[in-house]
Amino acid sequence: MHRSVFSVLVVSVVFGTGVVFSSHHWFTVWVGLELNTLSIVPILCGNFSPRGVESSVKYFLVQSVSAAVILNVVVIQAWLYSSWDIGQPMGVYTSLLMTFAIGLKLGLFPCHYWFPDVIQGVGFLQGLALSTWQKFAPFVVLVNVVDSLNVGLLACLGAFSVLVGGWGGLNQTQVRKVLAFSSIAHMGWICSTVGYSLSGGCVMLFVYVIINSGVFLLAGEYDLKSLSHVGRLSCFSYGGGACLALSVLSLGGLPPLFGFSIKFVSLSCLVGNGSLMLAGVLVLGSLLSLFFYLRVAFNSILVLFPQHSMVVFGWRSLGLVGGGATTVRGLALSLSVGLSLFGLCCLPLLFSFL
Repeated sequence: MHRSVFSVLVVSVVFGTGVVFSSHHWFTVWVGLELNTLSIVPILCGNFSPRGVESSVKYFLVQSVSAAVILNVVVIQAWLYSSWDIGQPMGVYTSLLMTFAIGLKLGLFPCHYWFPDVIQGVGFLQGLALSTWQKFAPFVVLVNVVDSLNVGLLACLGAFSVLVGGWGGLNQTQVRKVLAFSSIAHMGWICSTVGYSLSGGCVMLFVYVIINSGVFLLAGEYDLKSLSHVGRLSCFSYGGGACLALSVLSLGGLPPLFGFSIKFVSLSCLVGNGSLMLAGVLVLGSLLSLFFYLRVAFNSILVLFPQHSMVVFGWRSLGLVGGGATTVRGLALSLSVGLSLFGLCCLPLLFSFL
């Protein structure tokens, strides 16, 4: 793909998300969602591999169905209340349809099956965009309509997403699928909390984007496609293995790493609102996720598997790490990994937004 075409598509993706952020009219919200989807699809299949095209088609179909459901809900709202205002309260059935559409866009249970396959079929940078930036627009829609939705139903979908994300990632050996199920689990945490605290859900999404960006950028920097590749990472980059292990543990929410703030903020909001059962289910699902987080961390640096000397020499001669030139990707990687490891000191600042 030509650089100018890629730049135009990236600007269109950002513009579509900005339209959703700034709109108070349902039609412009739908236009922003469609512009965002139609701009990201050519980026996903930019290398024109059969697997990438397949994932792009899957993503396009899923997003088209969810946008069509949102548009039908909007038309029903306009027919019943003669209003296109995004703050207009919804009825019982329209709120159920809106919950389904937003869950399909975010990859929540039971509409999560498409997400791991799509992430597995695209590159690491495209997967990073799908699991971070592409969550912003539907999350803004969720924040705008959360007062009209059934909070109990949203919390149940979030809890099941945490359990499914933890259970589904247990037998995975592909790094991108592990990160995809991790994204499903984290979106479950966020959506379970946003019904009780909008500011808490926004803070959790911000922290998740920072940590997940560091893990994706590290995996893309060293081309870690499977756990066997992760097991050889320490043979040619001890620093990269250590950073990957700590970033993954931060994604799992172990204190004193930055990812612990996601669990801390969520449990604080849920316990403060008396949702003790929901908090217990989320903790149980987090324990399932912690198993494959620890497996990735052990493979990267904590356990050194026996390797043949020719294999070690081959990996060390790949030259995957740049020669010290400063790039935007390197700066983003340094910032995200640094905040993932030492960002817990920002916890009082995060609580000031609650």
